[in-house]
Amino acid sequence: MLLSLVTLPLASALSVRLWLPEGYVYLIYLPLALMIALLMVFNWAALPGIAIALCWHYFHRYTPIQAVTIISVFLITLSMCWGGYSLQSNRRWRAGIGELRTVAVRLFWLAFAMPTLFIVLMQIVTPMNILPLSNSIFSSDPFSIHTLLNYQSAMLALLATAQLFYFALRIVRNPRFFYTLRRRCRNQFASGVTFREWMLWLSLVLFLLLMLTQFHTTQENLLTTDYGIPLLLPLMLWAATRFGYLFTSLSWGILLIVLYQLRDRYLSPTTEGYHLAVISANLLVFTLTILLMSAISTRQRRLLDKARRMAITDPVIGLPNVRALSQALTSNTGAVLCFLRIPDLDRLSRTYGLQLRIQYKRSLAAHLKPWLLPSENVYQLPGFDLALRLEHSANLARIESLEARLKDYHLSWDGLPIHPDVGISYCSVMPPVNYLYELLGEMSAMAEIALHSGHAENLQQKDKVPVQRQLTEKLAMLQDIQLAMQNGGFYLMTQKIHGMRGDDYHEILLRMVNSQGEHIKPAQFIPVVQEFGLTWEVDQLVLDQVLAFIDRHREQLPGIRFAVNLFAATLCRPQLAAEIAARLKASNIEPWQLIIEVAESPMLSDYSWGNRTISQLRQLGCRVAIDDFGTGYASYSRLKQVQVDMLKIDGSFVRNMLQSSLDYQIIESICVVARLKRMQIVAEYVETQEVAMALRKLGVDYLQGFVIGIPEPLANLVAAPEEVR
Repeated sequence: MLLSLVTLPLASALSVRLWLPEGYVYLIYLPLALMIALLMVFNWAALPGIAIALCWHYFHRYTPIQAVTIISVFLITLSMCWGGYSLQSNRRWRAGIGELRTVAVRLFWLAFAMPTLFIVLMQIVTPMNILPLSNSIFSSDPFSIHTLLNYQSAMLALLATAQLFYFALRIVRNPRFFYTLRRRCRNQFASGVTFREWMLWLSLVLFLLLMLTQFHTTQENLLTTDYGIPLLLPLMLWAATRFGYLFTSLSWGILLIVLYQLRDRYLSPTTEGYHLAVISANLLVFTLTILLMSAISTRQRRLLDKARRMAITDPVIGLPNVRALSQALTSNTGAVLCFLRIPDLDRLSRTYGLQLRIQYKRSLAAHLKPWLLPSENVYQLPGFDLALRLEHSANLARIESLEARLKDYHLSWDGLPIHPDVGISYCSVMPPVNYLYELLGEMSAMAEIALHSGHAENLQQKDKVPVQRQLTEKLAMLQDIQLAMQNGGFYLMTQKIHGMRGDDYHEILLRMVNSQGEHIKPAQFIPVVQEFGLTWEVDQLVLDQVLAFIDRHREQLPGIRFAVNLFAATLCRPQLAAEIAARLKASNIEPWQLIIEVAESPMLSDYSWGNRTISQLRQLGCRVAIDDFGTGYASYSRLKQVQVDMLKIDGSFVRNMLQSSLDYQIIESICVVARLKRMQIVAEYVETQEVAMALRKLGVDYLQGFVIGIPEPLANLVAAPEEVR
């Protein structure tokens, strides 16, 4: 009530009137805007105070009947329009000013219906001769310039100043709200706004305001007339797109009040009513454009910020994701990246459900947050892993502290303590981080090692070469491989394999030359081929070259046989046997001329496509050999299950068999088992005649090594066909 008694007279005093021959007209009428602001702050509780303030104001200026009539018009207008607005907006009547979801309702009820109903009611009571018409703001003609100006003045005030009064009232009620309002205004600024840009905008606005109000009006200088008012529009549109709705609407409201208070500086006393109506209409359009543009721009920025936050946040776990990690690593001068691998979560989530994995990651992140510095964070990785970004100054003691904190943590799930093992790997990272996904893959492998070693593993090499250099070299190798596939950088070598019964054949050895002409060892490029899924492309290239060679030289080398190494991943292709059969048929080559060598792998399980392909190739007529038996995944258990034609003993046993009785016994046992399985036996790395003699005594069928023949280019076979035969 007290606020109404104090503020309504102030709003009336700030309202600007102008004398026309038909009587007084308002250029901007502020009391209605203030009443709306009071209702937005206090809702219906503000109505009694407004009524008392109106009584205090009008009973001193009019007769009781006239005062009651005017007050009734005000209260009826307020009640009907505020009631309609409240009903249509439901619980959102107090939603933030500038919300586009309620803008249509507010524009209709508070900016259009209220001044329209107010003027209509005034025009209804005016012919009753209750209100004075001479020298007053009331007019008997509803379609006169006099009525139009009053209507536009109320509408302009409601559009431009209602939010200004609303925030002023909230600050009066609670002065600390000023800081809240300032923070909201700053939050609505575009991300690239600088203090220099804001000062430039303010300087231009003040310059135009000074030109309009402080310089003498002349016909030669149009900036000092009302012609300069439209020049404010581009400046306010600048503010609307850059500074947000709150700042723009408040600035425009203050600017309009100042302009109208200083109207006599740029408006001539003899200005015609039509001219005033055009100026008022322009300001109405400007106001609506500025407010809508600022509201739309603010909403778009808010939605864009939300989309950006969603893009860097995992929607399930609620932690920053890999994209956020990449941005953080790029924006910082350096960091220590930690990789947490929790493979037991796979088994636990299958037992207790997906929710356990989600809850474990969330609670583990919450457990680590107090230990982290403000600039550090936990990041969600796909699967069962997490990542931590620590300050670059983090030392070994910090990593050990992280280990201790992880060991102290356990999740209670339905009364059961869940405490899975966590493998930790870490490394220093310097921007720019171009190959983050490859780096995380390396760290995942190192964290797997940490699970067995029981302590955090540093990914840095012993010679302190940064991890990213390794990744760069790996990607450079990948590029060399792709160029070699396109430009013929791969070439084939052969090494003779001597059969005890004279049935010799040759093994194909793949070699590579990079774009600089350097010869690359298979141990360097083969792992990259496997990691990046180029196995079938490389195997296809080798098969095509070998079959083409046999086809071209079938007369010089009749009946020649080649052993080709295929990757285990290639054998898992469902259509591989059919593809090889089609190539053999197209080249008119017999299947027995092709021996397929494959290293044992987990991919070749009993019911995998790899085992099916082996069976199909044998049915086709090709022979299949297990390469490097005795190492890696190859074992007696696999030998018992697998069905192949040949067994190739790994050279690590053959090389020292005469010096190591253990190696000799291993080879002997392999030979016994292979004969029981009716497999032919091949021994590689045969380097002396003594070793060759010992292998013959053990019943080995084929010998391969330097004592038999050194690797040579495939084309050399054509130059010496008699040796082949």
